[in-house]
Amino acid sequence: MSLPDAVRLLLPRRLLPITLLVLAAVLPAAVRAEDPVAVLVTGPLSAKVGDRVAFEVELVNRSGRPLEKLRVVDYFDKGFHHEASASPIEQTGTIDLAAGTSRRLTLDFLLDEPGRQCHRVEILDQSHTFVGGATSCVQVAGSPVAAAPLATPLPTTSAPVAAPVNAYPATTYPTAPPLPAPPLPATPLPATPLPATPLPTSPAPLAMAAPLAPPPVSSPATSLPPVAAPFASPPAAAMPAPPPALPAASSLSAATALPATPSLELDMVGPAEVMPGSVSEFVATVRNTGSVASGATTLEFGWDDAFTPLEASEGYKLASSKVSWDLPSLEPGGQLRRQINLRAQPAGAVAASPRSCVRGVLSGTVGGVMVADESCVLIRSNTPRARTPREAGLRVTLADCDDPVIVGHSTTLIGTVVNNGTTSTGRLDLTVVLPERATLVGDPSPSRVRIDGSNVSFDSIPSIPPGGQATVELAYRIPGSGTAKATAILTGAELDGSMDSSCQTTFLAP
Repeated sequence: MSLPDAVRLLLPRRLLPITLLVLAAVLPAAVRAEDPVAVLVTGPLSAKVGDRVAFEVELVNRSGRPLEKLRVVDYFDKGFHHEASASPIEQTGTIDLAAGTSRRLTLDFLLDEPGRQCHRVEILDQSHTFVGGATSCVQVAGSPVAAAPLATPLPTTSAPVAAPVNAYPATTYPTAPPLPAPPLPATPLPATPLPATPLPTSPAPLAMAAPLAPPPVSSPATSLPPVAAPFASPPAAAMPAPPPALPAASSLSAATALPATPSLELDMVGPAEVMPGSVSEFVATVRNTGSVASGATTLEFGWDDAFTPLEASEGYKLASSKVSWDLPSLEPGGQLRRQINLRAQPAGAVAASPRSCVRGVLSGTVGGVMVADESCVLIRSNTPRARTPREAGLRVTLADCDDPVIVGHSTTLIGTVVNNGTTSTGRLDLTVVLPERATLVGDPSPSRVRIDGSNVSFDSIPSIPPGGQATVELAYRIPGSGTAKATAILTGAELDGSMDSSCQTTFLAP
């Protein structure tokens, strides 16, 4: 397939170019050194099918500023079952975290399938931007195979067992021809432990002599004397008893042996960190560590929005933000590799979290077990990260000049921004949110404002040097008595987040 030259690279390792995907637009945001929310997932490392497992998730706000309306979304493998719905699930409601505080919650799952099952917790802010996440996996063992019941008859190859006493006539035993071995009972012997006393058996015949008669057999009703023979029987002590009959080893193995199955492993490898604009190679290695061939499977790659796809190994199938391959059967001990090349987006186009991941999922395996792995990379930038207003040394205040005020009269609000930092602030915006039913009186100062309902925005306040300040002023009134609250909100083109200040004014009836 042909591509524009702008997306064509050299093809190392038999890589073919991929048509650029139409990615969702990402709002410009400065790169952080770490995720704003640290996520720690604690849960079991191993379990078995049918177990109900619980994972404790701890969220820590390390951004240095309050975070509001955080969403908690969990993506989990097919082997996990949640009562709410299939993957993904989102926790009910949102979470607010003050700076430096933490919150804990619990996720419960029922394990449906064996294998390595993983789930990933991701935290999104109000703008649906990733602010933190973590992955936890549990090795799930299959249900134990029931052993064959002990009462199941097992074939035996040991010496024939003497027939019950009543199988012989009540008179005399024949002396010739030799007594044949009695037939096995029609009912199979139960597979129970044999008694310690050896079973009775006929002694071996002596050389050049007629066969001996069977040993004496006693009965509760009668005692039969031994039949005379041409030669005397050797002493009983000299005749070692044969060992007890045991079930054949092959029979036991056939009763408990498990069917041989393939065992596939997936290993994703990529760089630890990259610079924006550079190309990264991510390689997945699939290995068959089982004892039989794996059969055909499917390998799929998915990546975060911080990447742009460029090339992939031959035979890929392209979808939205995904690429997949149909893999051939792997013999025991065999392995194969698939690769994709991704470009990290330039600084300013990367999401708020600088850590982005590429995930691999192997499906279509025997038993429907999905095998997954991921490789995450830290996207670094030479551009300094944006500071919060507090880190920049800024302070904003809002005060009313007249309080209390008679209804029908106005009060004047003065908003002040002070730069206590060591560098200039850059362009600032200050918005004053007036109380409900408030009416502006006169012209604000500066007069260049935008009015949207109760919001009065002072645009493009000039950069404030270190130690300097800027003020805005406006007046308003309300038609009735009561307490009115106004709020000033400070933002900036070079700032991360906002800062606010409020004041209340009492209006009295005349």
